[in-house]
Amino acid sequence: MKEHLQQREKLLQLMRISLIQLLLAGLFVCVGYANSAFSQKILSEKLSVTVEDKKLCELLFMIEKKVDVHFSYLPKQIEADRKVSLQVENESLEKILNQVFRKTGIRFEVFGAKQILLSKVPIERFENQNFETLPAVAPRPIKKPDLTVKGTVTNTNGDPLVGATVLLEGTTKGTVTDINGQFNLDLSDAESNGNLIFSFVGYTTVRIAINNQSTIDVILQEGEVLDEVVVVGYGAQKKSSLTGAVSSVTQKDLKALPVISLTQAIQGRVPGVSITNNSSPGADPIIRIRGIGSISLNPNPLFVIDGVPAGGLNNIDPKDIESLEVLKDASAASIYGSRAANGVVLITTKKGIAGKMRVNLDSYYGVQSAWKTLDLLNRDEYIRYGTALLTASGQPVPGRFTSLNTPIYEGASTTFAQTDTDWQDVMFRSAPITDHQLSLSGGNDVSRVYTSLGYFSQDGIMPFTDYERKSIRINSDHKVAKFLSFGQTLLVSTDKRRLERDGGGRSLIMNTMRMIPYWPVRDPTKIGGFSTTAQGLDATDPENPLRIAEQEQQYQIDNGIKLLGTFYAEVNFTKWLKYRFVMGGDVANNQFTSFLPIYNDGNRSRVIANLSENRSNFFSKVFTNQLTFDQSFGKHNINVIAVTEKQDARVENISASGQRPDNNIQVIQGVSNPNGSSNLSENSLISYVGRLTYGYADKYLLGASIRRDGSSKFAPGRKWGTFPSVSVGWRISEEPFFQSISTVSSLKLRASIGQTGYNSIGDYDWQPLISANATIYPFGNQTTNLGSYFNRLGNTGLSWEETTMTNFGFDLSMFNNSFDLSAEFYKRETDGLLLSVPLPASVGYSSSPLANVGSMQNSGFELVAGYNYRSTNFNWSLTGTFDLVRNKVLSLSTPNATINSGSNADFGGFDITRTEAGQPIQSFYGWVVDGIFQNEAEVAAANALGNDGAPYQNASTAPGDIKFKDLNGDGKIDSDDRTYLGSYLPKFSYGLNWLVPSKTLILRFICKGYKAIKFTMA
Repeated sequence: MKEHLQQREKLLQLMRISLIQLLLAGLFVCVGYANSAFSQKILSEKLSVTVEDKKLCELLFMIEKKVDVHFSYLPKQIEADRKVSLQVENESLEKILNQVFRKTGIRFEVFGAKQILLSKVPIERFENQNFETLPAVAPRPIKKPDLTVKGTVTNTNGDPLVGATVLLEGTTKGTVTDINGQFNLDLSDAESNGNLIFSFVGYTTVRIAINNQSTIDVILQEGEVLDEVVVVGYGAQKKSSLTGAVSSVTQKDLKALPVISLTQAIQGRVPGVSITNNSSPGADPIIRIRGIGSISLNPNPLFVIDGVPAGGLNNIDPKDIESLEVLKDASAASIYGSRAANGVVLITTKKGIAGKMRVNLDSYYGVQSAWKTLDLLNRDEYIRYGTALLTASGQPVPGRFTSLNTPIYEGASTTFAQTDTDWQDVMFRSAPITDHQLSLSGGNDVSRVYTSLGYFSQDGIMPFTDYERKSIRINSDHKVAKFLSFGQTLLVSTDKRRLERDGGGRSLIMNTMRMIPYWPVRDPTKIGGFSTTAQGLDATDPENPLRIAEQEQQYQIDNGIKLLGTFYAEVNFTKWLKYRFVMGGDVANNQFTSFLPIYNDGNRSRVIANLSENRSNFFSKVFTNQLTFDQSFGKHNINVIAVTEKQDARVENISASGQRPDNNIQVIQGVSNPNGSSNLSENSLISYVGRLTYGYADKYLLGASIRRDGSSKFAPGRKWGTFPSVSVGWRISEEPFFQSISTVSSLKLRASIGQTGYNSIGDYDWQPLISANATIYPFGNQTTNLGSYFNRLGNTGLSWEETTMTNFGFDLSMFNNSFDLSAEFYKRETDGLLLSVPLPASVGYSSSPLANVGSMQNSGFELVAGYNYRSTNFNWSLTGTFDLVRNKVLSLSTPNATINSGSNADFGGFDITRTEAGQPIQSFYGWVVDGIFQNEAEVAAANALGNDGAPYQNASTAPGDIKFKDLNGDGKIDSDDRTYLGSYLPKFSYGLNWLVPSKTLILRFICKGYKAIKFTMA
């Protein structure tokens, strides 16, 4: 007996394996006999796999998705980071695993329902061992553990995770969960205050302090254990290898809120990206990436949808989006050359997933309301304020103030004195919003498909503002041979919208604020049923806002149809060389109809009904040919792409209008004064693209790209532009000297510089345009000679707006990836700004030509910080964003040139903003307040400052009036005393996203804020 025990101890000493290995070996033996039939079924599953130089853990994760199994293993034991290459077609899982683990000593056995355990336990090699030759070892007494920790590991749905790894941090001691997801682990006193690491393939690893607990239950969240892949344009890169400024938004973030478009869904989530929702539902938001890049052109970014530069983002259901990437610096965006100066947004839609057909219904219903309104004056307050204001300024009190006891309209029993209307209550309402989508996804290793049906409807909180969208999407991918695959994407969408309209030059909100409270909502005695104030009787002239809604907005409707699709084919010549062809099309048809009825509100009127209809057809096609070389040589990783691309666009517009003597017909039928016109516009872009990405040992990174664009929008000799970029990165955390810093999981430094362009001008702006009119010139006996003339000078020197951007950044991850931090410092300078150059009226042209005559600079800082908290029963994540940007105009057409704008009678009739070299774009420009005149003596003292006897401000200045500063010291206030008062651009902005997931409820808190935005008030 003693000899037997000695031999046993020698065997244990020889093997030197951990408790986890023994448990796994025992599980292999037991399960091998109990489930041999089921094991054979799992291992005989057929699948096709093609990977090139991928990590072993990535391959296992891919197999899990294809066969619906789970692998359990110790990463270090099986060398999960080992690079493998494999190409098999319709082979059994058993043969694939045998090939992968050949000559490695790794065993695999099926355990439970769908679990495969991997372990390196070569017990067979000890069967013929002569134990007599081993030295004697005294038997070790069996010691009772100081603490036994037990618990259950489940996913967020409460399902047990079979074979999940439970490891004591810093040791090889651990175990795996059984068929019920349960585990037991014996620990000593010294280990009872350590940490347990819970991991499972396809789930986020969790670290939990033991703290002498005997029971620990853990919920693992689904997550990517592989290195995240980010789309970068004409391909994808590992996030760890990125050297440019690229922000990625996941599909979960995109559908977290019921919004019209994906741009609204990313608001507050991406630093450096400012999104302002513009008025009513369906209106396109204002999007700015890293400041304003152009003065006269639309500074929106370029949107690329499944490889096709396209617009119409409202037509895309955010729930169809798989991922969204924002290319912010020039090294990332220059791959799109002449259209990327204001950044690029890449949108990738969902693809089918191999496996059983999955049906998903996503439905939402909510109600919107104005959560905060202005505290406006009521009837009595308004009368007192108006009387005091006009009396103090020496002006007469309006006649209505002294005759409020008259009826609100002829025959009414209610007087103005009895009327107290809250116009915000009249105009604001509770508005429903609903969003529904039904999607199907499935397929096999040959073909996969994703399709969806969507419906979205949103009413605005003001009357007759609404938006409705219906969409259908079909995406498919097919692998017909080892070397050939193809697929397509298709979106068909219709939408309808009614937007907020102006009235009397004022917005609906402004008319609501200015409408006086003693006025009735409706007046049945007037044509149209509404009345409004009169300047002479009421000393103000707003329009009735409800009349604008019912008679202007109700009958002005936009209807649109959009088709956006792609077809691709991919040929793999070798494992490292492939060719991809993409053909895409963007078709949009829009129809705007307007009916403006006859009305008379007592102050304004329309004596004849106006009808108009505008239709536009847009068609763009793009053809892309791409060759990709991707190969590794030892520690060298090289990826090279070469692209040729051509995109054509064509726009046709036709409009018609007429008038009707009544409100009975709302289409252009039987109209008087009929009028119609049409136009056609075309442009073409040809591009050649090259990009190189290089990595050495995953530590030293290099990226370089160049794009050459030729555009039909520019004159001969100016059609071509070249846009290069280069970037470098250093993953310091991969250096040997950094390995001792255990708190830092990853640290990478990045730097880049590059050029981009902007060509968003008209198709024929460089040419002198000929305009025709209806005037007939009777030369000789001809009576049909129409007159034509040049209405603008051309500019054959017209060229791109070019932006040069430098970027410095770092990415930091700490405490086992629980805390992430990313920061960017950038500077972007735009040269050759396209501006209209004024010409003397005597030259005879009706419009000014464009020229490259300006420059501007934006510089800023961006920060993203995230924290993921994981515990036994409660998980949450918090992400914060911060960014600031500073803008300065460097030059305009001449050293003293200014661009003034914002003139409005409600704001004194002066220009509100001015753009000038040395100042931020469109800075507020006006007078500086220096207090309030308290008495006549102060007014007299100010008037005495002038030398010519002129008043300091004006002859009617009196106590109680605002006093302005005399900045030039000439004793009077005039236009020379105006100065810059600030910028509408915020000093900084921030966002906060707090997510708390659970089994039955997802709690999400999102906010976006701005600091120190200046604005003007009337």
